[in-house]
Amino acid sequence: MTTFKVKEASKYISNILRRDSLLSNISIEGEVSNFKKSGGHLYFSIKDDEAMLKCVVFRSVPISKTLNLKDGQKIVVTGTVSTYEKGSYYQIVCKSVEEVGRGDLFEKFLLLKEKLQKEGLFDLKFKKPISKFPKNIGVVTAKGGAAIRDIVNTLKRRYKIANIYLYPAKVQGIGASDEILKGVKYLDSLDFIDTIIVGRGGGSFEDLNSFNDENLVRAIFSCKKPIISAVGHEVDTMLTDFVADKRAATPTAGAELSSVSIDQINDFLSNCQIKMTKYIKEKISAEKIELDHFKKELEYYNPTNKINSFKENLEKLKKSLDEKIISVFNYNKQLLNFKKQSLEIANPKSVLKRGYSIVYDKDDKIINSVKNIKLNDCLKINVFDGKIVSDVKEIIDGD
Repeated sequence: MTTFKVKEASKYISNILRRDSLLSNISIEGEVSNFKKSGGHLYFSIKDDEAMLKCVVFRSVPISKTLNLKDGQKIVVTGTVSTYEKGSYYQIVCKSVEEVGRGDLFEKFLLLKEKLQKEGLFDLKFKKPISKFPKNIGVVTAKGGAAIRDIVNTLKRRYKIANIYLYPAKVQGIGASDEILKGVKYLDSLDFIDTIIVGRGGGSFEDLNSFNDENLVRAIFSCKKPIISAVGHEVDTMLTDFVADKRAATPTAGAELSSVSIDQINDFLSNCQIKMTKYIKEKISAEKIELDHFKKELEYYNPTNKINSFKENLEKLKKSLDEKIISVFNYNKQLLNFKKQSLEIANPKSVLKRGYSIVYDKDDKIINSVKNIKLNDCLKINVFDGKIVSDVKEIIDGD
C-alpha cells in the first residue's frame, strides 16, 4: 500500500472534483447561514434539514460588491465544488447567487414573533428594571463555552463583588431550549438571585434557534427576576431578546448591563465626596455668618453690656444733674445775695446808718410831715444807734 502525504491526498481529491462535470457547474438550493465578509470575500453556508455546504464568493466575482445575504434567506447558488486544502474541507466557489424566497426556519421565526408581539409579550410596560448593584447573578449558558468565560472575566474586571451562579445548559441542538428553560425557572425560584443572564456566543441562525423557542420565551416573560438576553453577536436578534427585560448584543455586553462597574462606583463616590465637601464648606461658611450675626445680637442684647450702657448713661445723668444742681444753687445763691442786698438797702437800720432818722410822736406814730406836729410837742427820734427825746422849738415849713 502506498502512503501519501496530506498535501498529496488533498491535491488528489481536488483533481477528482475538478474532473467531475456535474460538480464543475452545479446549482444548489438552500437556506443562508452565518453570512460574513472578510477581505472583500464573502463567506456563508447553505443548508436544509439534513445537510450543510460551505460557500465562498471571491472578491474578483462582480456580485461580491453588492451581495448581502441574511440568515434564513432561501437562495440558489451556482458554482464549482472545490476543496480548501489548508482546512481540509470542500466548498462551493460561487459564480452567481439568486434569492428564491425566505427559508422555512426564518419564516417560522417571523410568524412566532408576530404572534407573541400581538399578545403583548414584548411590550415595554412589562420590562423590569435591572439592579445596578446586584449581589448574586445567575447565568444560563453552556458550561465550557466562550460565553461564560466572557461573562465571568467581565464581571471580575468590572464588578468583582458579585457572586456568579451558573446553570449549565445546552445552547444549541435538540433539547437545548428545554434545558435553557429549566435553568431560567430554577434561578428564578432562588430568592437570593438578583439578575439572570441567558445567552451564548455567536453562530448561525439555526445554531441560535434554541433561543426562539415559544415555551422559553413565555417562561422568560413569566419570570419574577429581571432577565438579560445576551445571544450571539450584534447582528443576531432572537425572540429572547424581545421578551427579556434587557437585550445585550453579546455575552460580554450582558455582563456589563447586569451591573455598574467598580470604576463607575468609584467615580460616583468621588463626585459625591466632592459635592459633600463643597456642601459642608458652604454649610460651615453659612453657619459661621449666622453665628457671627447671633454673636452680634448676643453682644447687643447682653445684660452686662446693657448694664454698662445704663451705668454710663447714669453717670452722664448724674454728672448732668450735679451740674444743674450746682448751676441752680449758684443761681439761687446769686439771687439770694441780690435779695439780701435789696433787703439790706430797704432795711430801716441801713437807712438810719446812712444818717437818716425816724421821728415818732408821743403816741409812737411816725411823723412824716411838719403839719402833724406843733410847738412844744415831745418827739422821739430814732437814729442808728439809739433814740433821742426832744421838744419842738421851731417848725420850718419846707414849702
